[in-house]
Amino acid sequence: MEHEKKLIVRIKKNKIMKQILLILLSIFTISCKAQIYPLNYKEDVPNGAYYKDLDGELDKYVGLWKGTWNGKTLYLDLRKNKYKLGNDSNYNYRDMILGERKVINLSGNVEIDRISNFDYEHPEFDGIGFNLKNGNIKRLYFYPKNMCRKTATLDITSFIGNQMTLHFEYLPSIIDPNCQHNAYVDQYGDFPINFPKDITLTKQ
Repeated sequence: MEHEKKLIVRIKKNKIMKQILLILLSIFTISCKAQIYPLNYKEDVPNGAYYKDLDGELDKYVGLWKGTWNGKTLYLDLRKNKYKLGNDSNYNYRDMILGERKVINLSGNVEIDRISNFDYEHPEFDGIGFNLKNGNIKRLYFYPKNMCRKTATLDITSFIGNQMTLHFEYLPSIIDPNCQHNAYVDQYGDFPINFPKDITLTKQ
């Protein structure tokens, strides 16, 4: 009898624990759902909120894009990704477009290839998700590697069917007197970023 009583007590405890776990899981699920907002949400949100592409607005940008300029071929690999913004104490998440590039010259030699090792943490390109509030601007930010913190914007000036046109503009930056590219800039009037000022890309 004593063994049966202990068994019944244990079963009851297990049921109670399961009920508690289910309640906690439900609360956690509701809490997570409550922190999801559309990309163009403009009000204040709690720390840890997720601006999610609920309507698939970013999907048309996703894919491998190809274009040519000055005999070179540019491949731009754009991917939608849930990206953490901010620091550990104050942050949120946002669906964004991240990108890496590959450049092949007229001789068929690869001059740049960041697509083969796509860097989700520090890609050369990110954006668009920030700018859906403004219907007139669809913008990627360009962080070319090893260019003395020189950065640029890529505005999508046209998007028709499977083609989009990008316009390159430098962002203001501080001149670095120790930059390894200063001699090149003095000679050619630009950084060796290896990217066109304007280009039309076709989705592959």
